[in-house]
Amino acid sequence: MPEPVHNVLSGNIGASVQAGDIHGDVNFNVLPSTGPGLGSLAPPALTHDVRGRGELVAEVVEELRAGRSCVLHGAGGYGKTTVAQQVAAELGAEAWWVDASSERSLHDGLREVALRAGASPQEVHEAWEGRGHAPDLLWRQLAQVEFRWLLVLDNADDVRVLGAGRPIAERTGWLRASTGSVLITSRDGNPQSWGGLARLHAIETLSVADGAQMLLDRAPDAGSAESAGDLARRLAGLPLALHLAGQYLAVVATMPQVPGLDLPVDFDSYRTALDDRWPEVTELLETPYPLTERETLHRTWELSLDLLAERGYPTARPLLRLLSHFADAPIPLEVLRTDILAKAPVFAEITAVHLAAAIKALAGVGLLSSDSLHGPEKPVPVLRLHPVVRETNRYVGSPLERGNYMAHSVALLAEMAANVEETDPATWPRWRILLPHCTAMLDLPVVLRARMASMMAWTCERATRFCSTAGLALQGIDLARTALSYLPDTEVEALHHLLNIRNNLAVLLLSRGELNEAEVEFRAVWESAPAIFGENYANLLGVRNNIAAVLQDRGEYERAESEFRAVAELAAEALGAESTATLTARHHLAGALRFCGRLAEAKAEYQAVLELRGQVLGAEHIHTMTTRSDLASVLSDLGESALAEAEFRKVLDWALNTLEDNHPRILITRANLAGVLSARGALEQAESELRAVLTAADEVLGADHVHVRTVRDQLANVLLDQGKRAEAEAVLREARAADLAFPKPR
Repeated sequence: MPEPVHNVLSGNIGASVQAGDIHGDVNFNVLPSTGPGLGSLAPPALTHDVRGRGELVAEVVEELRAGRSCVLHGAGGYGKTTVAQQVAAELGAEAWWVDASSERSLHDGLREVALRAGASPQEVHEAWEGRGHAPDLLWRQLAQVEFRWLLVLDNADDVRVLGAGRPIAERTGWLRASTGSVLITSRDGNPQSWGGLARLHAIETLSVADGAQMLLDRAPDAGSAESAGDLARRLAGLPLALHLAGQYLAVVATMPQVPGLDLPVDFDSYRTALDDRWPEVTELLETPYPLTERETLHRTWELSLDLLAERGYPTARPLLRLLSHFADAPIPLEVLRTDILAKAPVFAEITAVHLAAAIKALAGVGLLSSDSLHGPEKPVPVLRLHPVVRETNRYVGSPLERGNYMAHSVALLAEMAANVEETDPATWPRWRILLPHCTAMLDLPVVLRARMASMMAWTCERATRFCSTAGLALQGIDLARTALSYLPDTEVEALHHLLNIRNNLAVLLLSRGELNEAEVEFRAVWESAPAIFGENYANLLGVRNNIAAVLQDRGEYERAESEFRAVAELAAEALGAESTATLTARHHLAGALRFCGRLAEAKAEYQAVLELRGQVLGAEHIHTMTTRSDLASVLSDLGESALAEAEFRKVLDWALNTLEDNHPRILITRANLAGVLSARGALEQAESELRAVLTAADEVLGADHVHVRTVRDQLANVLLDQGKRAEAEAVLREARAADLAFPKPR
C-alpha cells in the first residue's frame, strides 16, 4: 500500500514525472467529459402553465422556424428557463437541452448532441479527445440532420465559453449561424457579447393579472383572483417569488387546520405576513439585488422556512443558510457529514434521517433541487441552489451568524477532502465537484481566515495535489497562488501545509515548462523547510528531487543524474528501498540515465522500478503506468520498436479506460506512440497521431506552451520524412513565430 501523502517529501516527489519524449507530466489542461451516451438531453418538464409569456413565446418560435438563433436574457429568477421550456414545447421540433452554465457541462451536452445528430461514437470520441475539432464535427453533423431540431443552451451566462477559446463573432466555436434552431438563456443582454449571431429578447417581470394567475395555478383554493392580484403586486411580479409563494400555500392546504395553527393559509394572510410578520431586512446590503427585490425574496424564503419549521423541520432554515455559503456550483451531497454538522449548535443531535428529511422538505417548497453528476463508476449525488436563493440567503443574519456558517462550510469541505484520495482516477469526478468550493472558501473575512488557516491550507494542499495528478495545471496554479496570498502563516501547522502548497505550485509550473518560476518556488521551499521540519533530510528529499527535475528539463542531464541518485540513496536509507519516495527518485534517475545516453542502464533501472511499483502501488496505478511508458521510450531509443509499440499501446489502453478524456497521459502516450510509428516507417499513422495531439494542445494552451512546441517539432520531422517539405516548413514557421513571441524558458 502507498504511504500517506501529507508532507513535502511524500506529497510531491512523484508529481513531476517523465514521459518519454515529452519531459514532465504534460498538462494540456483539457476539461474532461463523462463520455458518450451518459448524459440526458431531455428538456425539463413543465409542471404548470406558463403565464404572461404568450406573445414572447410566439415571436421566438417564429424566429426559430425562420432559422434564426435567439437569446432570452434577464436577471436570475425571472423565468428564462421556463420560457425556453414553453418555446421547446410549441416549436414542434426534436429538442436537445444542454446545461451551458459551465464549460464542462456544455462540452458534455454538446457531445451528446453530436451523437443524436448521427455522428458515430468513434468519431465523437476522437473529436472530443482532441483528434479533430469538436465544434466543426458538431456543426457538420447538424447540417446533415434532415428533421427539424432545436438546440437549447440553458444558463449560458459566460458567453466566452460558447466561443471555444475564440471570440464568438468569429463563428468558429460552439455557436454559429445555422439552418436549424438555437435558443439560449443568459443573464447577458449585451448585444456586443453575441456578435450578431442571435436575436435578443428580454424577459421582464409579470403583470399583476399574469402573476395572479400564476399563484392560482399553484394554490387554486387560496383565495379570489382579486386577492391573488394583490399578492402578485406585493411580490413585484417576480416569477421565482410567485412560484415559491404558490408552492407554500399549496403545502399549507394539505395540512389539517387544527386550532392554534398560526400560519398564512391564503393570499391575503400571506401578503399580511410579508408586510407585518418579519422586520425590515437591514443586513443584506451586499446582495446584488435592489432593495425592494431583496426584501421581497427574503420574506418569501422566510415564510417557506417558517412553514417547514412548523411542520417539524427546524434544521431546514440553518441548512439553507449553510448551503448558501458554498460556491455557486453543484454541492456534493457527501460533504454534509452529520457528525461534523452536529458540532454546530444549530444542528445539535442531527441524524442522517433528519438531514435527508430536511433536504426533501426544502426541495418540496422549491428552495433547492437534487440530482446526480455522472462519474466513471457511479453517479455523484449533488444539491443545487437557485442562484437567486443562494445570493440572497448568504447575506441573511448577523455577522456572527454568517461567520459561523462560513466556518462550518470550511470544516465540512476539509473533512471531505481528507477522505477522498486525490491520486486515484476513480475519485476525480468527486474532486472536480469539490474544487470550486475549495477556491470559494478562501474568500472569507480576514478574521475567519486567521482562525481557520490551518484547516483551509490543508484542504488546498490536497486540492492542488489533485490538480497536479489530474492534469489541471491552470486551476491548480490559480488555487495555489490564491491560497498563498490569502492565508496567514501564523500557525506552525498552517506553515507546514502552505509549504506543501508552494511545492505543489512549483510542480504545476514545472509541468507547464515554466522553469524559472518553478525553480524560484522550489528553492523558496528548500530554504524554508529546515525551519519548519528541522534539519531532517527525509523531509527535504522531495523538493531536492524536484529541483533536480528542473535541471533535467534545462538539459543539465549529468547534474540531474547525480542529484536523483543521491536522493534515491538517501530515501532508501531513511524510508526503505520500497518506499514510494525511493521508487520515484529511482524512476527519475532512470530518466536522467536515458538522457545522458546510458540506455542499457536506464532500461534496467526502469524495469526494476516497474516491478517494485507494481508490487507496492499496483499494476494499474498511474505511477506504475508512467514507468511503463518511460520504459517503452527507452526501448524505442534502443531500436526495439516492436516492444516499444506494444508497451505504449498497453499504456494507451489503460489510459483510455481509466483516465478522463484528454488527460495528459493520453496525449503524452499518443505523441510517444507516434515516435515509434515514425521509427518503424508508419509515417502517415504517426502524422495523424501528432496532428490530433497538436490540435488538442494548441486549442487549449496556445502556441507558447513548451509541450506544444515539442509536438510541433515532431510533426515537422515526420512531414520532412514523407517529403512534404511545404507542410513541414509551414509547421516550422509556426514554431519560429511562437519562439519569437514567447521565448523558451531557461
